[in-house]
Amino acid sequence: MNDLKKNENRKKNFIGSIKESFSGRKFRSGAYVTATSAVVIAIVIIINMIVSQLGLQADLTSKKLYTLSDETIDFVKDIKEDITIYMLAETGNEDTDFQRIAKEYEKLSDHIHFVPKDPILYPKFASEYTDKEISQNSFIVVNDETGRSKYLDYNDLVVTEFDYNTYKSKITGYDVEGEMTSALQFVTNPDLPKMYVIKGHGEGEVSEVFKSSMDRLNVQVEDLEILKTESVPEDCNILYINTPTMDFSEEEVDRIKNYMMAGGNAIITLDYTCEKLTNFKSLLDYYGVKVTDGILVEGDNNMHLPNYPNFLVPDVVKHDITNQVIDDKVYVITPVASGLTISDTTRSSLTVAPLLQTSDAAYAKQNIHADTTSKEKGDIEGPFYIGLLASDTYNGVTSNMAVFSAKMMFDDNLIQGYGNGNLLSGTIGYMSGDKAPISIASKSIAADHIYVTQQQGILWGALVILVLPVFILVTGVVVNLKRRKR
Repeated sequence: MNDLKKNENRKKNFIGSIKESFSGRKFRSGAYVTATSAVVIAIVIIINMIVSQLGLQADLTSKKLYTLSDETIDFVKDIKEDITIYMLAETGNEDTDFQRIAKEYEKLSDHIHFVPKDPILYPKFASEYTDKEISQNSFIVVNDETGRSKYLDYNDLVVTEFDYNTYKSKITGYDVEGEMTSALQFVTNPDLPKMYVIKGHGEGEVSEVFKSSMDRLNVQVEDLEILKTESVPEDCNILYINTPTMDFSEEEVDRIKNYMMAGGNAIITLDYTCEKLTNFKSLLDYYGVKVTDGILVEGDNNMHLPNYPNFLVPDVVKHDITNQVIDDKVYVITPVASGLTISDTTRSSLTVAPLLQTSDAAYAKQNIHADTTSKEKGDIEGPFYIGLLASDTYNGVTSNMAVFSAKMMFDDNLIQGYGNGNLLSGTIGYMSGDKAPISIASKSIAADHIYVTQQQGILWGALVILVLPVFILVTGVVVNLKRRKR
């Protein structure tokens, strides 16, 4: 009997404890939390359904990969012709990032339409617009009213970098907006800038990246042997002279001057060897630009690459040409440069504006074969300019000459890896006037690189090697002493 009573009491206590758990404070609190969570989840689901139905999206990426720049937005809103953006990709294998960026253009204008085209289903479609081999996730931009078109290959839409750990190229950025906006400008504007590259004086070869940059800017490029022509062609918007090693004839210089006086534009790069090019230097002198003998060495450790005092990181002077460099906060690198100065006597119609300049501690090394880069007797003290823009206005007509005193100024690595590419596109844009191309920088999907000058490297090295260990040691001693006093 006693056992039966004990069992009954246990059952009653168990049932009572269950009832109590459902009526106690903990249960009420838990029930409230559960109900609140359920309501929040329901609200999130409903909001998500509404957003999905309305097609609303937000770009939450840190570098705004899917957000078009203000320059693109302003340009697209002014388009009056009907444009179709065809995405060439197999159904189901579309690059969703590319697709999303392309659709942003469609949202901006009623004149732009995005149309996917599966090359397997439509094998002959692309051949109507290009004879190039089509790659997956490429684009064709077509002006439906004029038939003018441009093909954008996949490889031009991505930025790659060779990984020496895996010995493979990896994608580090997207250039979809830059290429797409360039293509839209190409198909809507048949009157684009033209550059002539002077040949015949041992000039440096124009690099493939340079040519690619011009193509991206919709600048047509042709060679010009000015010795064999009576004048610079009338359709020349920009004349490019890339570090000549042999002198021009007086007739050639006169032809260039005549072109400039008619409102022409020129971009000139040079190096220390130009000191022996008498006629070439006379052209520079005419525009108020003087070249200092020797190679520049930067005495300020904060204005050259670590351990390379002749690889200068000059100050970028505020100008329409340099705005993109300054806005993007990137360095311009000028290896083995010569010093430029502005002539003391210039005609009233001529103005010379600085673009790049050294520190006061820079000097021009006269013995270029010396075993040391240290300053020696006879070296010329700075400061110097490395980039100048000379503008001459006569009878209401303005000519512009941009001079950069580093041979490798626009080499492949410097155009791609530093702000030299921004400087080049800024110069092209400034000289193109109404024909100015739109230059949109690519967007990185990789971790940002940190570039440090020698002085910054020394400071950070001292912090890590000296200051931080001392701080940790002192902190440990202080904590230990306090513990002992207790």
